[in-house]
Amino acid sequence: MKKSLLFVLFLQIVAFSAIGQVSNLSIDDDYQHYRDSLKTTEYPWHLPIMGAKVRKMGFDIPYPNGFMFSYGHSSQDIFINNLEVGFHPDQMVGVDELARFQSIQSNVNAFVLKYDFWLFPFLNFFGLAGHINSTTNVHLALPFDLKFQTNNQGNTLGWGMVAAGGIGPLVVSGNLVNTWTWVPSLDRPSNTMVVDGRIGYMMRFPHKPQRNLVFLVGVEYMRLNPQSEGDVNLEKLLGISPQMKQDAGQQLDQWYDGLSNVEQGLVEGVYNGLSGWLNSSDPITMDYRFRKGLHHPMSMTAGVNFQYSHRWSYNLMSTFLGSRKQVVFSLNYRFGIKGNNVMSGFTF
Repeated sequence: MKKSLLFVLFLQIVAFSAIGQVSNLSIDDDYQHYRDSLKTTEYPWHLPIMGAKVRKMGFDIPYPNGFMFSYGHSSQDIFINNLEVGFHPDQMVGVDELARFQSIQSNVNAFVLKYDFWLFPFLNFFGLAGHINSTTNVHLALPFDLKFQTNNQGNTLGWGMVAAGGIGPLVVSGNLVNTWTWVPSLDRPSNTMVVDGRIGYMMRFPHKPQRNLVFLVGVEYMRLNPQSEGDVNLEKLLGISPQMKQDAGQQLDQWYDGLSNVEQGLVEGVYNGLSGWLNSSDPITMDYRFRKGLHHPMSMTAGVNFQYSHRWSYNLMSTFLGSRKQVVFSLNYRFGIKGNNVMSGFTF
């Protein structure tokens, strides 16, 4: 069932990628000459809508289209409850009162490719695709004490939007991200939403007006699709040796013998399935259903965006506090599609 938790960390990486290239809107008097030159420079791109009109007002907006590649590493503590397991989909048993997880921690490496476009000078939409590799360390305390590690991978598709702008040296952005993640152990893709807001301070390079450095801080909220269900091959999930299976079988018997007759009746099917697998060399598949969540859905973010030119920018972002730790590096390339700017003749 740990495969179904991969997407939690992937979404954090997507959220950090959303900053892309901040809108370079400024009313700084030190750049009056540069802004004046923008007012008389032809705007060659189709998008964003009314981009030419904004250019004539002296605003330096990003190139309308972009590709971003991101790599991120995350560590996440997750909890699950309302756990039901069984060895047949129609014979599931709730084991919350009997099974205990000491800890569940995932370490994820994620690779994300994103395409985005500015529909308006202040509003950006994007689509993304990614691949993740995860190592999950699980400590099961009951019905037997067992530590094991799983290695999993999955693929994700998603979309999102960014609202961004600035006044003087200050820039602000708000992001919304939705993704769907497919992993082998789930019956259907898992959906997750991330919402965050950031504020940044822009430092310019006096002789290179297209270059800037932005320091960013913000807060992020993550909402998970709480319900997960599927099946898993216990042999592949646990990857335990024959000796470990024998020891776990003895602990399972001791735990079962210590239950009351009523409790034994409630978990007899699960006990017989686990006991049969632990005392056999044959593989077995276990069905499961549970609700998942984050210990702390809110977190802090901080990082830096370096815009080398209108075409290239680089991002380094991190998350901290709560139960999540993450570092993400992104490379962004921007371009435009030439043509008459949409609604360039519109008057306010």
